[in-house]
Amino acid sequence: MVSHPKGSAELSSPRRASLQTKFFSLPTTSDYFKEKNFKSTKIVGMILLSDPDPDVSRIQTLIIDKILKVPRFRSLWRLEDGHTIFEPIVDMDKFDMDYHLKVVNGLGKVTEQDGSDLVSEAHLMNWDATKPLWKLTLVKNMIDGKSMLLCVIDHTLGDGASLSAVMLSLFDKKPIKKTGESTSQKSHRPYKTKVRLSHRIVSFLYGCYAGFIGLHIGGADPENGLKIPLDQKRCEPAGKKCTQTKHFQLSEIKTMKNKLPGTTINDIVMGIATIAIQDYFEKTNDPVLHKIKTDGKTGRKNLHLQFTVNYRDRNTTTKDLVANTNNRLVVGQVSMPIGVKSPIDVVWDCKAKMDEFKISPVIAILWNVGSFLLRFLPDSALEEAALDSFSKATACMTNIMGPNEASSIAGYLIDDISFLGTGHGQGLYLGVISYNNRVRMTVCMDELVQADPQEFKKSLEVAYKKLNSCIMSASPEELNPPDQTPKSAKVLEALIPILAIGLIGWLAQSL
Repeated sequence: MVSHPKGSAELSSPRRASLQTKFFSLPTTSDYFKEKNFKSTKIVGMILLSDPDPDVSRIQTLIIDKILKVPRFRSLWRLEDGHTIFEPIVDMDKFDMDYHLKVVNGLGKVTEQDGSDLVSEAHLMNWDATKPLWKLTLVKNMIDGKSMLLCVIDHTLGDGASLSAVMLSLFDKKPIKKTGESTSQKSHRPYKTKVRLSHRIVSFLYGCYAGFIGLHIGGADPENGLKIPLDQKRCEPAGKKCTQTKHFQLSEIKTMKNKLPGTTINDIVMGIATIAIQDYFEKTNDPVLHKIKTDGKTGRKNLHLQFTVNYRDRNTTTKDLVANTNNRLVVGQVSMPIGVKSPIDVVWDCKAKMDEFKISPVIAILWNVGSFLLRFLPDSALEEAALDSFSKATACMTNIMGPNEASSIAGYLIDDISFLGTGHGQGLYLGVISYNNRVRMTVCMDELVQADPQEFKKSLEVAYKKLNSCIMSASPEELNPPDQTPKSAKVLEALIPILAIGLIGWLAQSL
C-alpha cells in the first residue's frame, strides 16, 4: 500500500496540459504516433551512489515523500477532444510501486558503461498509458563497489529545467540559491552585452526572419558521420549507444572563462563541442569538411548545434519549478565555426553567435509561432515536424548546473551524476552537467549513426585539453576580444551616412 505523499494536495479533477506538453505526449496518447512506432522523448538521469547495497525501502520512502508530491508524477495522460488531459491518481492504493521502481542485482559484474544498454532499452520502451510516465531502476552491487539509480522520465512531465529541479529536490543536501535567482532563459542573457546599434538592428531583423521563416523551412545540415542518414530517417527506431568523458575540473573551466572577458561557461562548453566535432571529422576524413567550404552546393554553409531555451520569467525559482512542472521551452540553434583553426577564436565565434541569438527577438517569436502551429496542425504534420527538427542540426546539447558540493540521496553519498536525452530521430546528443566542482559530458548516439561514440568521446577530451592549453599559454594580446560585428552591420553603418545625406538633400530640394 502506498500512502498519500506528505503535504500533497488532494487533486482529483482532470487538468488540461499546455500545447507544448501535448506535443511531447503524442507518442503515448495519439493513435497516429503509435501506428508510426514513434518513440517518446525521454530524459535520463544516472545517479551513482557510493554504497553498493542501498536499502530499497529508503528509496521507496523518497519516492512517496518527494516524487509523488508532484502532481504530474502521479498522473495518467490521455487525448480528449484534441486536448491532452492529465488526471492525478487519488487512490494511492492503485499506484504500482513495483512498476515504477525496479531493483537489479549487478552481482559485481555491471559497470557504469553497462548503463548504456539500460538507456537503449529506455529509449525503445513504450509507456504503459495506465500508469504515470516515469521509471526508476536501482542497480545494486556494481563491479566498482557502487550502485546506480537510473531515472527515466518522459518529457511530457516537464522540460529540462523542471525535471532537473525535481531530481535535485531529492537530494538530502540541496544547493543553496539566492532568493529569486532565475532559472529562465532570460537569466542566461548577458546583462552588459556591448554591441553596436547597427549590430542590434541586424540581429533584430535576422531574429524576425529566423523566428517566422528560417528555422521552420530552412534546410538541414549536409550529411555527415554524426547524423542519421536522411534515407534512414523513417527506418524502424534503433537503440542508443552512450559513453561519458572523464571529469573536467569546473575551476579550470571558470579560469578559461575569466581569461576570455565577457564569455560564459556555455560559450566555453560550446567551443569544446565545436572543436571536438571538427577533430572527429578530421580523424575520420569526413567529406563534410570539404562540403561546408563549398558555397551554394549544400544548402547550408556550416554545421549547426541545437539547444533548448527555458522560456520562463526571470524570477522563477527552483521551488516554483518543482511545484509547477511543465514545458516552457524553445528549441534554438546556432552555426558552429567549423574550419576556424585557433581554439580561442572558436570560443569568440561561439560567443558572438550566442549573443546575437540572445539580443534578437527569435526566442519570443519561436515560442508564439510554435504555439500557433501546435494549436492547428494535425498529428501527421506534427510527426513530420518532430522528425525534421532532429534531422536539421548535426548535434543537440544541454548544459545543467548541479550542486557544487558533495551531496547525498536517502542518506547515501552521491559519487557522480550524469544525464542525457533520447529523441526519435536524434543522431547526436551531448549532456553536460557539473557536480561537486567537476564537469562531465555524456555522449548519446543513435545506433543508426555510423560514428563511434568512444572515438567521439576522445575528441571531446582532446578538445578540452587543446582549448585549455591554448588559453593558458596565450599572451594578453591574444586573449583580447576581437571585433565580432558582422559584415552586414558594418555595411549598414556605411549606408546610414549616405542615406542621411540623401534625405537632407531631398528635404532641401523640397523646401
